[in-house]
Amino acid sequence: MNSDDVRLTAVELTSYIEDHLADEPEFEIDPEVATTALQLLADECGVRDLGELGNGDMTRLLLQVYPEARPDDDPNDVVNAVDLLLDFAFDTERIDEDRHTELLGELDDAETALFGSLDRPRLAENEPDLKKLYNLPDRLGPVRLPAEDELAATARRSPLLARAHALATAVIDGQDLPAAADTAGVSESELPTVAELASHLGFVEFDDAEDSESDSDSGEPDDEDESDEVVVPTAGPALDEWPDGDDDDVLTVWGHALNTLLAWSLAADADRAGDETLDFTGSSAWFVPLFLTWRVGLPVRAISDMMADLTTDDLPAEDAATAWTAWSAEHGDPAEVLLGRLAELGAVELDDDHEDTDTAGTVARLTPLAAASLRGELVESGVDVPLLPAPQDMTAGDLIDVLAHGLDGEIDTEAPAWFAAHGPVDAARALLAVAAEGDAPRRADVITLIRAYAGADAEPAWREVLDTPELQLHARLELAALRGEDSDLTDAELSWLAVDTIAGRLSGHESEVITAVIEHIIPAGATGPVDTMWRVDHPDTVTVLTAIGEHHRDKPVAKAARKALHKAADRAGT
Repeated sequence: MNSDDVRLTAVELTSYIEDHLADEPEFEIDPEVATTALQLLADECGVRDLGELGNGDMTRLLLQVYPEARPDDDPNDVVNAVDLLLDFAFDTERIDEDRHTELLGELDDAETALFGSLDRPRLAENEPDLKKLYNLPDRLGPVRLPAEDELAATARRSPLLARAHALATAVIDGQDLPAAADTAGVSESELPTVAELASHLGFVEFDDAEDSESDSDSGEPDDEDESDEVVVPTAGPALDEWPDGDDDDVLTVWGHALNTLLAWSLAADADRAGDETLDFTGSSAWFVPLFLTWRVGLPVRAISDMMADLTTDDLPAEDAATAWTAWSAEHGDPAEVLLGRLAELGAVELDDDHEDTDTAGTVARLTPLAAASLRGELVESGVDVPLLPAPQDMTAGDLIDVLAHGLDGEIDTEAPAWFAAHGPVDAARALLAVAAEGDAPRRADVITLIRAYAGADAEPAWREVLDTPELQLHARLELAALRGEDSDLTDAELSWLAVDTIAGRLSGHESEVITAVIEHIIPAGATGPVDTMWRVDHPDTVTVLTAIGEHHRDKPVAKAARKALHKAADRAGT
């Protein structure tokens, strides 16, 4: 393509872009970027006419030529402009439909490779702040995770990474993609995802064959024809990092694979399908909630519902369900597709044998490997997620921290192991020592743990605190219950226990839970204990009476609490 031809085609291309933008103003295409790509195709790739676009031209343009010529241009702008350039070539009948489809496919692969090479710095600039995005506190409860060498060993066993690595190796060895897929055991349906993953992770890169041959001593003549410009695969920097790198390298590659699947795999499906109805950007926002419930898991149907809401957020309500159903019918439920890929990576486990009727069906849980990876990202975003030591090295305070602040289901794993490691009597003693110096919520947590995991075995520990002021009434009540007897506590002592127990459950609980606790301790119609509760010498008396007045559904009890509250406030001087 001589300079005059380029200028004439550029004028035609600019007019085409202007018409395109007039019809679809929401698209942002820079005509200068498109005409620059046109000129570079002529000057650097030897494409004399757009009708001569061949295999490898899109890859070379996007991965080598354009970045070298215009390094400051936004890669997204370049991809969008080249995409439109191909549409222009098709609409002006320079290429036919089959060639158009082939070149768009090559552009998709080149785009994946481009952003794979830019991934770490690029994502570092644009990664969301997980703490802000999910309104997380400065600190989450402690978790237990395997040691780094165990995590790395698990990462080395990833079936999906094994296939991506084998595919890259076969391609580098000179096999074409179908043959490489057969060698690597990659099915036709998963080939696009596995190939993109191999490129994105840096298992394979693409170099100019001419540059490669210039460094060789083969003695072959340089004919300077188009075959010298074919882009060929070479080993990428991560090919030796997984599975044979050190533990840190292996975990880094695995973490990149997790982020890639979450951020790009469904969007890439939509690009290949040419269907932009659903917006898969940000559709993996359920992954952090899955971490917060990683011991318990989430039903796949709930994840699917969340993804449906996220991907159809910009659609009219009447179109949203139709669009989701249509996509799922043709391509599969996106949640199931993505979770299947994550399971192959080793990031989730799918349990079909869940008997809880509230979560019937398949349940997805994070693996420890995925939990460790996401914990690292949370820590980087400013959320402290402490790691628990071995059960025998945990303190009573550690266990209480798990109960009070731990992720869903964490206490059910940690408490049995901790009590087993310390023995029920010594465990109860350690917990009561903490409770003796704590407030009402701390005492409530300790009593809950001892009742659930030590039971009658804790009797010696309860006897030892009969003279401890903060615990003696609780000890007398627990010992009476263990003997199957009624307690000998006076009404005044029972009132103190009622205040202490309710106070222990006011912090950090939903309104429904607080109501249930209050009505369990103060039954409907029991105005007598409330009438005299203002006399209880407890630092939380005013707070508890306020809560009873606000939460108790029995009107006489609530009224009695509000009346007693005025007396308690006067007594406290407030």
